Formats: sequence, structure tokens, C-alpha cells
Amino acid sequence: MKKASRPGGPASSAIVRRVVWEYILITIGVAIMSLGMVWFLDPYRISAGGVSGIAIVLRRLIGIPLGITMLILNVPLFFIGIKALGRRFGIRTFYGFSMFSVMVDLIERVLYGMVLNRPSYLLSDPSSVDVLKDLDPLLASIFGGLLLGLGLGLVFRAQGSTGGSDIIAQIAVRYRISTAGQAFMAFDFVVICSSALFFGNVSYALIGFLALFVSSKTVDVVVEGIGNTKGLYIVSDRWKVISDRIMKEIDRGATILHGQGAYTGKDKEVIFCVVTRRNIYRVRQIVAEEDQRAFMVISDLHEVYGMGFKPQKEEETPL
Repeated sequence: MKKASRPGGPASSAIVRRVVWEYILITIGVAIMSLGMVWFLDPYRISAGGVSGIAIVLRRLIGIPLGITMLILNVPLFFIGIKALGRRFGIRTFYGFSMFSVMVDLIERVLYGMVLNRPSYLLSDPSSVDVLKDLDPLLASIFGGLLLGLGLGLVFRAQGSTGGSDIIAQIAVRYRISTAGQAFMAFDFVVICSSALFFGNVSYALIGFLALFVSSKTVDVVVEGIGNTKGLYIVSDRWKVISDRIMKEIDRGATILHGQGAYTGKDKEVIFCVVTRRNIYRVRQIVAEEDQRAFMVISDLHEVYGMGFKPQKEEETPL
């Protein structure tokens, strides 16, 4: 009879270490995002979409600190997400957006005053900081978007979320209103265009779209390397458990292909699935946890059509 693993054994310790590391990674990620907002985006009124973009606009209109505004906007979204998506929505989302809100105000009000010995409110004015006063807004949008994407990529790798548009996108997918990408695009488009309306200059929208583009591409690179959607082939004797976990934990379908080992002549089951940028790291974790001897191939896919990806449509005849 197989002995049951003891609570607190090696497997439990490994899980605890992994979870602790992932929360550390989320904290590092939101700290980097906060630096991007505080150093580059907010001083130049650059909204890169999402709840953070709304916070930058509202700060200029009513003077509420960035972190407090993001927290106020995220809390109702979080409870709506819990109701619509269930408990699997998770505590990591709450931790992610709460820590992001705290970090933004902490960096602005505490570190700014301690390190530069200046009143924190001056940070919203680039001319008050010698290293920022001559910075071109175009460069500010690029480097702000870079830090925003780098931090968000680390959060995604730790299976976390900073709330905001991420919550809206998941709800849109849950109720089949749109794909996650379409929901992100629509929400960010409205936020960035609104910033131009409130600030009275279309250049704010153009620079905001540039920051959004840079951050999105940076997230792609951090989470999955160079490439877009990934196709995975997994050969394992524990194919049933792995495929079930992929479908349950990641909410992605999988196809079982029947193969045969050329050398051994034994029948083999091969899992084939297609995942997006946020899921690839988690699939690798699942496979490693279930079968460290598994054979896995990950390839870049340029176009994917069907449920959860691009809709099937009739192609026009080229001229």
C-alpha cells in the first residue's frame, strides 16, 4: 500500500517555497510598475490605459493621490469579479492591486522625500526634479511603458493580477461578451482617449497609446519570450492528470493525439494545446509538478482561429 504523504513533508515544503517566491515576485513586479508610473507616466500626464490611467487623470482633476484612487476603483471591481468568476478569482488579485496602490504612494511620498529631500507633491511636476525636467515626453512614455510592462510581466509569471482592466476582461470572457484581448483594447482605448479630452490635447492620447504598446510588448517578452500564442505538445504517462489540470486550472481545451514511440513501439498519448501569454508559465509548472520526465515542445504560432482566439471568417479573394 502506498503511504500517504505526511503534512509538512518535502512536497508541502516545496509548495510553500513556491508560493512564497511567487508573492515576492508579485511584490517586485508592482514595485517596478510603481516606479514607471511615479517617475515617467504621471509627471507627464501619460495615461497608458487601465485603472492606473484613470488615476492619473483624476489626480489632475480632483487631486486624490494615485494609490488611493486605484484602490477605490479596484475594490468594487474585485467584488464584482468574485461574484461573477467565483473564488478561483483568488486572493492574489486582491494582494496585487492592494500592493500596487500602496507602492505607488509609498514611493512617491516616502522614498521621494527621504532620497531627494523634496516635498512629495512636487513629483507631479517634472521641472522640480533635475533628472526629469529636460526629459522628452516621448522618452517618458517609452520608459514608463517599459517599466510598466516589465513589472506586469513579473506579476503574470507569478499567476497574479493587478486588477482593473484584467478583471473586466475576465468577466467579458466568462459571459462571452468578447475575447480578453478585445475587452482590454476597448477599455484602454476609452481611458486613453478620455485623458486627451480632459487634458485638452490630442498629443496626450497619442503618447498614451505609445506607452500602452511598449508595455504590452514588454509583457509578452517577460512572460513568454519572443513570440505570441504558443502551441504545446506534451508526451507523458500522466497525460490524463496533466490535461485535466490544464482544462480546470487554466480553462483551456486540450486534444489527445494517439502516437507510438518509434524506438520502443509502445503506444503514447500526446497532449496538444494552444495557450496565450499568461498561461505558458503555468502549464510548464503543471507539467513539472506531475511528471519531470515528460517531453514537451513549445512552439510559436502566428495565427490561431477558433474558440477563445480569433473568430473563423471567410477570407476575401485577393486582387
